[in-house]
Amino acid sequence: MQVVTILGLAFALLVAVFAIQNSTPVTVTFLKWRLVDVSLALVILGSAAAGAMVVGLLGAVREIGLRLSLRSFRGKAERLAHELEVAREKAVSLEGEVARLENEARAKARELEVARQRVEALEVELEATQAMEILPRAQDEAEPEAEAGAGDGVNHPGPKSEA
Repeated sequence: MQVVTILGLAFALLVAVFAIQNSTPVTVTFLKWRLVDVSLALVILGSAAAGAMVVGLLGAVREIGLRLSLRSFRGKAERLAHELEVAREKAVSLEGEVARLENEARAKARELEVARQRVEALEVELEATQAMEILPRAQDEAEPEAEAGAGDGVNHPGPKSEA
């Protein structure tokens, strides 16, 4: 920025020196205006000033546009930063939910394993019970059970025969 200012001042100094060296009276005509016997130095300085004003106005318009864009981008950046923060909070929340669900799944897996082991034990017990019922009983054991069960109204299983 300082370089631009220094170059601008150097250019203004060169224009001033050029204007002072060319101070003869001239006639200036622009559209319907006509200026007679005006110093060439004033015409040169006036032209340089008019050019500086045009460049200044164009620069001001550009800067206003840039400031408006900057304000818009800052607003977008703030909204995006807020959305990012909300998304991060949601991610943390979801990570907690995932951890909770993983723990729950592990607990259910343990419950399932315990239930599977219980089923296996019951199957083994059932097989053992069925094996015991298939074995032939001694005759003297079977008769007292048949007599004892006949009068109590309860249906007791007797010895099974394989058919």
